[in-house]
Amino acid sequence: MQEEVTRREVVAVDAEQQKQNIQQELMQLRQNSDHQIKSKVKLIEEAEYNRKKVEEEIRLIRLQLESTEKQRESAETELQELRARAEDAERQKRQAQEEAERLRRQVKEESQKKREAEEELKRKVQAEREAAR
Repeated sequence: MQEEVTRREVVAVDAEQQKQNIQQELMQLRQNSDHQIKSKVKLIEEAEYNRKKVEEEIRLIRLQLESTEKQRESAETELQELRARAEDAERQKRQAQEEAERLRRQVKEESQKKREAEEELKRKVQAEREAAR
């Protein structure tokens, strides 16, 4: 009977030890679990922060792109206007050159007529002088 009591005490001590071991293991598991949860929460928060940061960068890039597109459109419009003005200036230049050439020909013709008239006048004057002698 004493053996039975001793055996039961040993079993009770053993059971208590196992209970404490299980409780300690459970506490360790909870701590590990809490630590993992905190780590994952931190990772999630960092990921969310990075996502917001990337979204803000994308927003800024879109604004810059819109601004650049407006500048490009403005530059294209200005370029078209400059080309139109250049074409107009070229047309006016051609007209001025044609007018200058026409005036040169006219001056040349008038100079030729003047020389011919002067020569004719000289001949008439000389003919009158000879006739007067």
